[in-house]
Amino acid sequence: MALRSLLKKELHWSRHNVLALLFVLLLLPATLAGASVAFQHVIPRDAPVAVTPQDPTVTGDDLTIIEGGVTLFSDPEVVDSTAEARTMLGREEYYAVLQVPPNITDGSETNATFVLYVDGSIVPFTEASKAIRNVMGFWLQRLLPANTNVERVVVGEPNTLSEFLVPIALMGIVLLLAFTYVPYNLDKESNVLDRLRVESSLESVVTAKLVYFAALLVVPILVVHGAATYLGYQVATLAPLGVATLLLTFVYLTAISTSVMILTKFGTIGRFVNVIFLFSLLAFSGLAYPVGYFSPLRKAIVRLVPVHYSMILTRSAMMKDLDPGVFADWLVGLVGVTVVCLLVLKLSAVYYRRTI
Repeated sequence: MALRSLLKKELHWSRHNVLALLFVLLLLPATLAGASVAFQHVIPRDAPVAVTPQDPTVTGDDLTIIEGGVTLFSDPEVVDSTAEARTMLGREEYYAVLQVPPNITDGSETNATFVLYVDGSIVPFTEASKAIRNVMGFWLQRLLPANTNVERVVVGEPNTLSEFLVPIALMGIVLLLAFTYVPYNLDKESNVLDRLRVESSLESVVTAKLVYFAALLVVPILVVHGAATYLGYQVATLAPLGVATLLLTFVYLTAISTSVMILTKFGTIGRFVNVIFLFSLLAFSGLAYPVGYFSPLRKAIVRLVPVHYSMILTRSAMMKDLDPGVFADWLVGLVGVTVVCLLVLKLSAVYYRRTI
């Protein structure tokens, strides 16, 4: 065939696959370009910081003054109880707790020592907090009449960056399986699904796949555990709460990706949509960077994504010595999200039966 004829053939194919080309050539690049703006700063400027009193004699006015003073390089909030702030530090609702000493504004104290608590397991912020302490000390010295000093205290055992990346890698595997391999498997078997439905319902077929792939997820978890153990990492990769969270996350994400495939009649468009979901979650779930590295808008978006809380639960179970009850509300919330996603999957199957 002549080149002109071959080009006409490709043009004809493109006309019949306009949606697929729009996803690949327009939507996917736009998503990746949009994700790049999430990483704006090397040192976080909007990190959530709790400002708490060192003792009951610290006045509300003093706390308010310090809150305003540290706004230049963080997103502070006054918390009356240091114990409560420390608990929220473990939940990553705050990435630092700043304890304010008494009598800092009345001139009666010539020296004032602030204490900055950071979580040793959040390695990117732990490293950044060294620079934050220096900047904080400079501004507090200019703001207050007393000679100020900021003491940085790391809560828990400090982890290395390699250890920090282990639970992130496991969550990445969950995302890849849910949004690439499962849709690929459904696409390849779409021709036999109608035959399977003669002997069983679509819901049963999909449920079998979900259970099977969830069971397969245990294999990479064990592989990562073996590698982490061999390398001497201080990460409890087989912590029950961590493994349960990974499996629960896989279920609700797979329910989403499978619903997309069913609604798009197991076509190529469904796989492209799931790739968009994958890149969006990788960019906007705060998997690696604390939310303080994002702009205020990006931080608000991250806090709305269920995978963000799945990541915190997994990391906390594997790297922190915390009571699982601290995360009870988030666990209930993730179970609720899973139920909703499974309900959407059910409705997708009903829609598929009525439209084929």
